[in-house]
Amino acid sequence: MITELKTRRKSSWKPSIAASDMDTLIDSLFQYSKLDIEQIPLEMEKVDLYSYFADFIDELAFDLEKEGGTATLHANENNSYLVEADREQLRRVVTNIVQNSLKYINKDRKKIRVHLESENQSQQVRVEIKDNGSGIAEEDIPHLFESFYRTDASRNSSTGGSGLGLAIVKRIIEEHGGHVWAESEPGEGTSVYFTLKKVSS
Repeated sequence: MITELKTRRKSSWKPSIAASDMDTLIDSLFQYSKLDIEQIPLEMEKVDLYSYFADFIDELAFDLEKEGGTATLHANENNSYLVEADREQLRRVVTNIVQNSLKYINKDRKKIRVHLESENQSQQVRVEIKDNGSGIAEEDIPHLFESFYRTDASRNSSTGGSGLGLAIVKRIIEEHGGHVWAESEPGEGTSVYFTLKKVSS
């Protein structure tokens, strides 16, 4: 059975925080410099990604619904989504991806969709975070996770941002032994995927 989760409650998470603020830029630069020289110790623990994203989507949906948007979670409840991860760094990964997506959604009704995939025989959990934004040209996709990279169409400097958000995502996921990539269709939206190693309960 596929579960679609869409809830609302008061939230303290604010995806609309301006990434161009100086404090945010300094934090991003500091975070990336530490990642670049591998100085961030990961505090690994078992994390149920289904429960994790249920809470995250609950918060995000509350904020988006005030502007007519939606946030949904799709997963098969019969599968296991237990991984080993650093909760704080995982939060940074998901927040960076979602904030990046929201900046480039050019529709009146913003949509964020999270899909979890983990077959019983698989050794990994795959996370997809999909938006309904302007999309990204095919030639730009291989460069999305490079430091300070911007595309003309979807990452215009007028939207702000340090250009480090997705580079930080890549470093954190790779430190977890996972993989990150993106797929996009111009005018339709972009999906950012990442994998984490599945563990037994």
